[in-house]
Amino acid sequence: MCLQEYKIYLINGHVIKAAEECLIPEEKRLHNRFRNSKIDDVLTVGSEETNRAFIPVRNILYISTGDRIHW
Repeated sequence: MCLQEYKIYLINGHVIKAAEECLIPEEKRLHNRFRNSKIDDVLTVGSEETNRAFIPVRNILYISTGDRIHW
């Protein structure tokens, strides 16, 4: 399994760490969903098996990628 780590930087200075599987389709990856979203959209982070966060796009300053974790 391979996971891609992300850091979501919010406009209030907080940072949320997230990760997703590397094998999901390009259009469903976090950074592409953020890039394609409108200012009034809500970005969902997490899955049904884990906790979810619903973040208004207007509150996100930017998203950076981190390490890839293989195991």
